[in-house]
Amino acid sequence: MAKYIYTRPGSILAPSDRSESPPPAYSCYPAESSSSSRGSPSEQTPLLQTKIQLRQVHIDIPRPSYTRIGEWFIVILLFLLFFLHLATFIYFIPTLFGLIKGIFVAPPPPIHAIAIIGAGPAGISAAQHLYHKANARGIHVNITIFESRPLIGGQLALNSSTGGQVFPYDDPTQDPIIAEDIAGTGLLWGNPLFSRTSEKTLGDEVQTSEAGSQRVSYFNGDRVIAQTTRPYTKTPFFDWMGLIFQYGSSVWSAGAMAKQGAELEDRLVDVPLVPDLAQLLISLGIYDYVKKSTGNELNDRGIGGGYVPEVLAPEVGRMYSQNVGDISALALMLAAGIEDTANAYVGGELLDRLDMIVSAIGANVRESTEVHGVKYAQISEDESAWLVQYTTPSGRLQAEAFDKVIIAAPKFDLYRAASAEDVEAASILAYRTAYVAFFTVPRRIGAYGDVNQVLFLENALGGIRELAFVRDVVRVEDDGSSTVEYLYRALADSDAVEQLEQLNPRITWLYQEKLEKAYPYMYPSSRFPPFKLSDKGLWWTSAIHTIASTVDTSCLAGKIVAEQLMNDLKR
Repeated sequence: MAKYIYTRPGSILAPSDRSESPPPAYSCYPAESSSSSRGSPSEQTPLLQTKIQLRQVHIDIPRPSYTRIGEWFIVILLFLLFFLHLATFIYFIPTLFGLIKGIFVAPPPPIHAIAIIGAGPAGISAAQHLYHKANARGIHVNITIFESRPLIGGQLALNSSTGGQVFPYDDPTQDPIIAEDIAGTGLLWGNPLFSRTSEKTLGDEVQTSEAGSQRVSYFNGDRVIAQTTRPYTKTPFFDWMGLIFQYGSSVWSAGAMAKQGAELEDRLVDVPLVPDLAQLLISLGIYDYVKKSTGNELNDRGIGGGYVPEVLAPEVGRMYSQNVGDISALALMLAAGIEDTANAYVGGELLDRLDMIVSAIGANVRESTEVHGVKYAQISEDESAWLVQYTTPSGRLQAEAFDKVIIAAPKFDLYRAASAEDVEAASILAYRTAYVAFFTVPRRIGAYGDVNQVLFLENALGGIRELAFVRDVVRVEDDGSSTVEYLYRALADSDAVEQLEQLNPRITWLYQEKLEKAYPYMYPSSRFPPFKLSDKGLWWTSAIHTIASTVDTSCLAGKIVAEQLMNDLKR
C-alpha cells in the first residue's frame, strides 16, 4: 500500500503520526463503499457522536450550625441596608422635588411687611396707595397700621373714657360727635383729592349738596365789630355794600384771595407725586407763595386797614391757632379759601369713609396700640429689619419686624425713630396745642347776634378762638320726658372750661379734649425737610406740614411716601 505524507506550509516533511492509511472523508460513510456497508462508530470517525452515560452520586454532607447563623445575619444586614436606603431616599424626596421645582417652577414672590404708624388721613392714604400700586405691579405687601387711639381718624376722632365715641350725656341714642363737628360741614367736600382717591377704592361717587349761606360774627371782647356771609359769593347786596363802606376795597380783594385758595385744593387732585417738596410746589406754581410773608402778600393784593386784624386774623386763628402776620402767603390763601366753604357732604362722614377704605384694602389696623420706638436692627445672621416696639391694648410690650416703615402721626417723637440725622431733618417743624370743647345749653346763645359761628379777636375771650353752634340735641329725662337742647363747640389755645363758665350759658353737659400738636407753625420758608428719613426704608408724612395742614395735603403726603416706598421695592 502506498504511504502518504502530511505536511503544514513551511514545515519539514515528516511522516504522519496517524496510521499509514489515509484519513476518511468527512462523511458518515467509508470511502469507496456503499451505504450498506456502514461500520460501527470508532475514534476514526470524529464527526459521529458517542453517547456517554454519566452517573450522578449525591453525597449528604452535614453543615455546622454556625453557618446557618451567618446566613441569617447576612439576610438581616441586607434587610437593614434596604430600609436605610429607603429612608434616605424618602428623606431627600422633598429636597429633590425642591431642586426640580427650583429649576422648572418660579419661586413665589416675597411678601413685604409694611408698618404705618398713625391711622389718620395721611396714614390711611398711604395704605390705600400702597394697595393699588402693589396690585398693579404684582408686588405682595402686608400692611399693618398702628393707631394709639381706640378709633381710626387721628386727632379728628374723639373718644370717651370708655374707648368709644363721644355722645352728649354719654347717651348712645344720641348722634355721636364726629369729625365734621370739629372741623365744619365742608370737611370732606373741601378736600377733592381725598374724595377722588376714595372713590377709586370704594367704587362709588361722593355727592355734595350746597348748604345755605351762613352768617359769621367777629367779637372783640366788648361787641360784635363785623359780620360776614359764608360763602363770599352769597353775601346780600346791602351787607356787601356795608362791608365796602367799613373796609373799602379790601373786601373785594379778600374775596378774590379766598377764591384762589379754594382753587388750590382742586389742583392737588392731579399733582405729580414728586419726592421733593420744592419740586412739588414748583409743579403747583405756588413755590413763591411759601417763601413769601403775609405782610408782603397783603400789600401786593391791596388788603389792609381794619380788615386784617378784625376779619382775616380771627379766620387764621381759627384755622391754625397762629397770628396772621407769622404765616406764609400760601397758608393765608388756604385759610381764606377753607373759611369761605359752605357746602356739605351727602351720604356719610369722613371717619366712616376712612373705616370703609381700611376694610376695602384689607389692611390690618391695631387700635389702642401705642408705638414707643422704631429701630433698624439685625434680626438674624443675614437679615436686618425695622423693629417696631409697641404696647398692646392689654399693656404688653412687644416688638415686631417690618421691611419698611411710614410714620404718619405728627405727635410721634422722632427721637424714638432712628438716628440723629432723622431728627435733624424734622427739627424745623413745630406744633401748637389746641383744646376742643363740646357742651350743651338749654337755649341758643344770642349774645353775638343771630349767627351760628362767632370768631374772637386775639385775647378777646381768654384764648378762645371760636364758638359755634353744632346741632340740636334731644335730652331724655329719667321719667321718659324729652327736652330739646343745643350742642356747641369751642376751640381754644388753652383750657376753655373756666372761660366758658364765666360766660354763664347754663351748661348742662361738657366734654373737652386736648389735641397735642394740632396745628403746625407755617412760617415763610425755603427750607423743606425730605419725606425719606433713611435709605434703609423709613419715611414720614409730616414733612408737608411745613407748607400746609389740611386733609388733602395729608392725603397727598401719604401718596408721595407710598409711591417712594413702592419704587424701593421695585428695585
